[in-house]
Amino acid sequence: MRGRILAALVPALLLSACGGPEVPLEELRQQAENGACVLSVDADVEAGRDTWMGFYEAAQAGEDAEVTLVYWYHGDPHGHSRQDSCYTNRLSFEEGVYTLVAEGAENEIVLEQYACLLRFEEEPDTDSGAAYQKMIAYVLADDADLTWREVIGNMGRSQVDDPLYIRERIVYTEYLCASEAEAS
Repeated sequence: MRGRILAALVPALLLSACGGPEVPLEELRQQAENGACVLSVDADVEAGRDTWMGFYEAAQAGEDAEVTLVYWYHGDPHGHSRQDSCYTNRLSFEEGVYTLVAEGAENEIVLEQYACLLRFEEEPDTDSGAAYQKMIAYVLADDADLTWREVIGNMGRSQVDDPLYIRERIVYTEYLCASEAEAS
């Protein structure tokens, strides 16, 4: 029953308040500041941190929760075009399961379920020249013992070809400069 309800609601969810690419970036920023969604611009969370933390803390407490995640990219992140692109995902936690409803290739709807949401906090190597002091990432996975090194090593692996592939999905990444890193 729950699956049928989700299937019926998926198109509406993806076109909700922080919806499709027709919404200007400034409007998405305002919506995220007002708590309607979490906005990532070019793979870095820009607005909606409190909304994310509300979702995360509720889920960690075992309470049902949901959040809209909007990913905006200046130009295609895969280098296929110079057009801006916007993807909207819905993440929910219900009955101990994380469910991600995401846009796939060519606007297909992808529904994935995971057992856990892991939090990673990393600092760059001192000689890396990174512009950030700390990176915070949240990853959906089925293995609660998954490490950040394994997540990074999994990038580029194909679930079809590679026997070392790990089913996981990074849903939130935030890069903090020195003053923000000290405050967190």
